[in-house]
Amino acid sequence: MSDTLPGRPGPTLTRIYEELEPDVRETVVLRLLDNTASAERLALILRRHGHSVSASTIRTYRRSIREGC
Repeated sequence: MSDTLPGRPGPTLTRIYEELEPDVRETVVLRLLDNTASAERLALILRRHGHSVSASTIRTYRRSIREGC
């Protein structure tokens, strides 16, 4: 797995990714890239584990990946 998130993540997702343990990063990246998974649910899970992020941030990141930005 790469040392960075694919695409061009914003500062919030970059910070969260950097704070995660290496063995957890791959799971989070897979969930971020899985458009069938609810952004709201992923944001809730991350917040429960102390990583403040909004569902809107996750949706924006997903959209940027789809559009190839």
